[in-house]
Amino acid sequence: MSRESTNAIVRAVTDRLWLRDKNQMQIADRLLSGVEPPRRRTTVRRPSEPHGRRWTGFRSILCAIDFSEQSRRALRYAAAIAARRRAALRVIYVNDPLLTAAAAAALSDRELVARSGVELRTFVDSTLPERARRALRITQQVDVGNPTAAIMAAAEAVGADLIVVGTHGLTGARRIMLGSTTRELLRRTKVPILTIPRTRNRRAAPLSSSWPGQVVAAVGLSRHGAAEVDIAVRLAQSFNSSLLLLHVVAPVIQPAWLKGTFSAHERERAARARQRLATLIARTRSRVPIDARVVSGPVADSLVSFAVKERAALVVLALQSTRGWLNDRRGSIAYSVLAHAGTPVLAYPAGWHPR
Repeated sequence: MSRESTNAIVRAVTDRLWLRDKNQMQIADRLLSGVEPPRRRTTVRRPSEPHGRRWTGFRSILCAIDFSEQSRRALRYAAAIAARRRAALRVIYVNDPLLTAAAAAALSDRELVARSGVELRTFVDSTLPERARRALRITQQVDVGNPTAAIMAAAEAVGADLIVVGTHGLTGARRIMLGSTTRELLRRTKVPILTIPRTRNRRAAPLSSSWPGQVVAAVGLSRHGAAEVDIAVRLAQSFNSSLLLLHVVAPVIQPAWLKGTFSAHERERAARARQRLATLIARTRSRVPIDARVVSGPVADSLVSFAVKERAALVVLALQSTRGWLNDRRGSIAYSVLAHAGTPVLAYPAGWHPR
């Protein structure tokens, strides 16, 4: 193929990509047009809440446990978040059908639930110090059935606005089941989920009172970009943490014979993304310190690499209802970061907003 033909193809593809990016930014501009422009900076920046009164944090938390050391760690995270705003904390254990069937010969369903309730109280008492338990509003629940369905039903029943779960707590078949439960919760949840990854050390270090210190929030720049930035700001504010906004410029899939010809276009896309992030940040008015980064590469791999490099203590991202920037299937990116970066992930469903 001649050089002139190759250049023509590159120009045609580049023009189409530019038109797509331009349309996405025009949509974001229309969404932002109704927002009051930022005031001039003064020595004191006063927060503004465009969606009403200030959100102070999660008020009702559901923590699912399985008696593993990993779920013990998840319970400590749930308790730490509940303690910040005096939130209600419900701890639930679900006897899965396999365990129920195995125990049927020795125990009835009622006896199994009663025995599990005793063990659950012991587990909570041995995980949380007495002083912490007295300061928290803790209730406990034992159920029998499908773990995902039972957890979601319990969350709705108590009005939970956050679910906390550990993952890969056990080994073998149970480990596969627990991983599957986490993935299914990420796909079906109607409220944010904080997923706590497994640790290499049998006993993880105590959770710092300053956790997370900095929130790393992955944001897109489509029509949901402004909302995702606002949610990230509010979450960081509720955690008394700084905020780092991260956008990943996904690479353009190109044939081998065109590789190396799109470098200028990729740099232009990254520059426009940085400009858009700067615009979104300028429209927020908060005391939260905000930084922004733009990286290029496959979305999941880039998020994992960034979280590991920055030693992120908490990654926040949206669960889109359809295929889009953050995932091929709802929850797949969140689970990838959770599994490979070893970082707690707070994922929220599309349409959710702190209230």
